Amino acid sequence: MNINYKEAQIRSKQVDFEGETEDGRCFTIDAHWNDWDDWSVDSISWHAEEGTEEEEEEIKEKFLSDMN
Repeated sequence: MNINYKEAQIRSKQVDFEGETEDGRCFTIDAHWNDWDDWSVDSISWHAEEGTEEEEEEIKEKFLSDMN
């Protein structure tokens, strides 16, 4: 049996990105990438103070704009 480990291809990955709002509230973006759809945001979690739905949508839009 021969398995070619040297030429592996990444087809998808799950990554956490840390961020901070202008007023200092920290959050984590749980994002997924695959080679057919690019990046998507699975969730946004706040470290201490919660953000609003509007803030989460703004974070998501910024992330997708920067990454895709």
